[in-house]
Amino acid sequence: MSTSSGARGRTRPTDDESSSEDDETQTKDVSQDAKARFRSRVSEYANKAEWPREPLYQVNEVVYVAVVGQQLPAGPFVIVSSDYQNATYVLRRQDNGQTYPNAVPESSLRVLV
Repeated sequence: MSTSSGARGRTRPTDDESSSEDDETQTKDVSQDAKARFRSRVSEYANKAEWPREPLYQVNEVVYVAVVGQQLPAGPFVIVSSDYQNATYVLRRQDNGQTYPNAVPESSLRVLV
């Protein structure tokens, strides 16, 4: 039983069906483009984006601020607002209403247990 190359599902032409000059030209173009368009996969990125999550502390919640060099945290403070993207909070003293001088990172906040 004899079948043609098209009947067997060939997608690539055999040597006698195409000229070698065409193959060389196409190969050079593809290899030059391939260097600029592709890169390897990586399993971890240095600055990988985190999944969105809710802030750990809510507005109007009473918190304390951990201060380097002090055994007890400063406060009590009330959270006035939160910056969701930077995970920082604007605080106000609970006793006199004075605003904390700068935004406080989430890692520096403490709650009374």
